[in-house]
Amino acid sequence: MIKNIKIFDCTIREVGYQTGWNFSRKTVQDIYKFAQGKGIDYVELGFFHSMDADVGRGCFRYCSEMNDEVAEYFRHIKNITKLSAMRDIQRPISKLLPQKESVIDTIRILTRSHETDLDILDKYATEAMELGYEVFINFTSAGYNSIEKNIKFAEFAKQKGVKAIEFADTESVMTKEYVVNTIRECHKIGIEMGVHLHDKNGTADMLADAAIEEKADYMDVTHLGLGGKWRDGNLTMEYLLRKLDVTAGYEATVIKNEIIEDLIIFKDKSVAE
Repeated sequence: MIKNIKIFDCTIREVGYQTGWNFSRKTVQDIYKFAQGKGIDYVELGFFHSMDADVGRGCFRYCSEMNDEVAEYFRHIKNITKLSAMRDIQRPISKLLPQKESVIDTIRILTRSHETDLDILDKYATEAMELGYEVFINFTSAGYNSIEKNIKFAEFAKQKGVKAIEFADTESVMTKEYVVNTIRECHKIGIEMGVHLHDKNGTADMLADAAIEEKADYMDVTHLGLGGKWRDGNLTMEYLLRKLDVTAGYEATVIKNEIIEDLIIFKDKSVAE
């Protein structure tokens, strides 16, 4: 935690669209060690996707079915910073391991706001919690939600007892007023919340400022703002750390170069559109 805000470094998951979730060992380990050293709470690796439904990707696409391969990257370095992965419940998913058998600490359940069925969401949240995971719910394409819909989602999450909920600006349509009002309503209900800001329209920094001022509990970032299925980018690690008066330092420069090198090495594996 830095200045009362908890941070998800989503670089590996997001840049994975451009590398097919293939990364050099040094890149992954340096990203994790950087997060650990700067007080970043989570490093998000990828998805719990089905290998049969989406063949030929790197191990971070299959964080359950390739748990041993994923764990090998962190065998001697894993510490306080938690590892997370997304479970996209509207796409083909794999069976989960019990948390005590998994390198993953935290599951963020991804549900598209407009496709969300709360009964189905309840089922998957219950499963993950009973298996011992810390559970978040991420509502994507949330910028089109009415405040009433966000209140309904927040009430569900509070009743369910998940760790927190997050709203993703998938299409970069959120406004400052939207962000502020959503945070206020979630906090009234008593649920922690965060934002995942894409940057198609160059608004991520402004919206992050509003979220920080309104005391959002969580924030997602990527190194260089890279990533996304549509290469639409994210709130940058660099901006958030400067905003929080944290010096990124030489280690961040090394990581930037390593990511660019991986983008070149694994270019032919890209699934970005």
